[in-house]
Amino acid sequence: METKEKVLLFWSGGKDSAMALYELKQDSNIEVVGLITTLDREKNRVRFHGIPDTLILEQAKLLKLPLQRIFLPENATNLEYVEEVSKILSMYAKRGIKTVAFGDINLVELKTFKEKMLSDLGMKALFPLWNQNTKDVALKFLSTGHKALVTSVYGEKLGYNFLACDYNEEYINRLPEGVDPAGENGEFHTFVIFGPTFKMRVAFSKSIAVEEGPYLVSLIKEP
Repeated sequence: METKEKVLLFWSGGKDSAMALYELKQDSNIEVVGLITTLDREKNRVRFHGIPDTLILEQAKLLKLPLQRIFLPENATNLEYVEEVSKILSMYAKRGIKTVAFGDINLVELKTFKEKMLSDLGMKALFPLWNQNTKDVALKFLSTGHKALVTSVYGEKLGYNFLACDYNEEYINRLPEGVDPAGENGEFHTFVIFGPTFKMRVAFSKSIAVEEGPYLVSLIKEP
């Protein structure tokens, strides 16, 4: 019997990580064994996304996957990020889990950064969405039954009228010219509330909108 490749998935709580999970689950040679989320240590939520620790935990519960949280300083440098994340990943490597997946689509600099970090640990990076057309990824996300809320927008690109909206075809079609339909350049971030790999819909409620660095963020919380 062939042994499946055990894979950890970096999980932001948004649509790209959900689509990466969906693609990984289509591969019969892969077993997703857990999720990893980095969180702002001070705010206890995913940085710039408005997603609190409690709702990331709820997503993982509904996906029936173990969650490893990594708490980082609010303005962590790349060096601090690598140091903290590498500590955790090295523990998994010692247990024989040597592959880590990410939801990046086409940002070469990020891909190279992650590959180098993992290579230094004797691990491999996997990018199931890599080099796909971003609009195709967005539409596939919707056609496969996923649902998401836009929780964060980059203030220089999008205003409040694009915040706290359902992420759907109508939303994609009204995005201004030059804004990526999947938000791949950081124009917006999402919170996934349902999908084919979820046991049921994630319950949440909307809260206030705040400015967080260059982003307008709609904080969400447990209902």
